[in-house]
This record gives sequence, C-alpha cells and structure tokens, in this order.
Amino acid sequence: MKKLLPTIIIILLLVFVGLFLQNKDSPSLTLIFPNGGEVLEEGSTYTIKWDSKNIPADSKVSMSLRRVISATEEQEFPLDLFDLYNTGSVEWTVSNMYPAGDYLLSIVKYSSSAPIADESDAPFQIVKSSQEMNWQTYYNEDFGYSLSYPDNLILREFPGTKTGAGFRLKEEMSGECITVSVREAVKDKEDIPFDQYVREAAIEEIQDYKRLNSIEKVTTDSGLDGYKTTWGYTFLGGEEEISLPITYFEGPGNVQGINYKTIQLNLNDSSFEEVYEQMLRTFSKE
Repeated sequence: MKKLLPTIIIILLLVFVGLFLQNKDSPSLTLIFPNGGEVLEEGSTYTIKWDSKNIPADSKVSMSLRRVISATEEQEFPLDLFDLYNTGSVEWTVSNMYPAGDYLLSIVKYSSSAPIADESDAPFQIVKSSQEMNWQTYYNEDFGYSLSYPDNLILREFPGTKTGAGFRLKEEMSGECITVSVREAVKDKEDIPFDQYVREAAIEEIQDYKRLNSIEKVTTDSGLDGYKTTWGYTFLGGEEEISLPITYFEGPGNVQGINYKTIQLNLNDSSFEEVYEQMLRTFSKE
C-alpha cells in the first residue's frame, strides 16, 4: 500500500494540472457593462462592453434582453444586437419600446459544442426620459394635496374613502407600484410632535414592522418638508428585511371628526424608485 501512495499522488496531480490547463484555455465571455445596478435612460446611447478569452475577434456574438417582473416572472424583449463581431464593445440606444423596470442583458456565442455565454450579475434599470416624459397632476380635493405623475402610469383613486390613489403601468395588470394616501393618527399618539410620530408610525400601523431603519428629511419643489423612511420587518418569523421607502408629510388634521395625522407616499416596486423620487418632489398641499 505504501508503494502505491506516490503513484496515486502523481496521478492526482496530473489530473489537477490537466484540468487547470483545460480551464485556462477554455473560451469564455464576461459581460462588463451593464452588469447590475446601472440606470439607463430611454433615448440615450450607451456602450455595452464585454471581455472574451480564447475567442477570435472575427467570431460572432449575439445579445438578448429580459425584463425582471418578479422573482418568478420574466419577459423577453427584442434586441437588434446579433451577429456582432467579437470586438468587446457595441453602441446601444435604449428604445422607447421598453417599459421602465429592471432588466438583465445576456451575451452568447454559439459553438459546435455548448454555447459560451454570460449575463448581467444583477438587474439594471431602464427609466423613461425625464425630458420627454409627459406629466399629469393628481389633486385630492377632499384632503387638499396634489402630486404629479408620468402619463405612462394609470391613476386609480381609492373608491369610497377618496383618501388617496395608486399608480401602475398601463400595460400591466400587476399591483400598484406607488401609492399615496392620508392616514388616520394612531390611537393615543395624536398629539405627539410630527417628527417623533414619524419615527414610530409604521411600527404601529403595519403588521410585522419592527424598527425604524433609516430616516431622511426631504424638501419638495413647493418647499414642503417631509421624512423619507425605511423599516426593518420580518415575514412569518423569517430573517429581517428592509422595506421600500415610505415618505411622510403632515396630514390635514381633523376632517369630518377624524384626525388624519400623515400623508404617506409609498414605493411598492423597487424598479420605480426614480419615478418615485420625481413624484415625491412634486408633492404639494393647499
């Protein structure tokens, strides 16, 4: 047995060296830009960049684009980037056919064996051009506040209560990506200062919200001050997660015998964060 050990060790070393050399010489593609976290604006031109190893420059690569709608749902979009020479970069102008949202880009070279491919490590955002976007105004007459929203969103005022409204993309039947509404004061906290109330509000109002994670003072274009917050919460006893932003403005107070302490602007879909920030700045009160 002792005599066999050196032979076994030599064989294993040869196997490892062979695998190393094989991997070293294997062709590969690596997407560099966009690779996750970038914000690309409709109508603007960007340089898609990638790196390749052991793939000739005259080889052809193709690209594809997928929108990430949810953790389980994606939508593929046409992309006029195919049969490209492997130069490492290509110019791409973001078309207006793509809804605002999160996307993944893939690059692939088809070969006689298995395809050689890579994709964005994480989603990047496509947003509508702020210069070309048409805006409309939602005015809540009952509670005396207003804000503007882009016309690619559908407005749905809450029936019955008329306390606020929800906004969603026209071409989607999914939930509302942004909501705004007045909120009745939590019992026994009606008279505490507004900035203190904000620091406790979501814990009292929303199930499973456990602690204030962040708070930031914001000022709208009309000069109104508010507080943008995020919260730590747990779902079904799992690990803590951080909420999307809730921004609080002072409410109208007593309306028909009810103390409306806050007006809240909620982001419900992270892919609309830039639109949310733009809408937030337009918020105004009588």
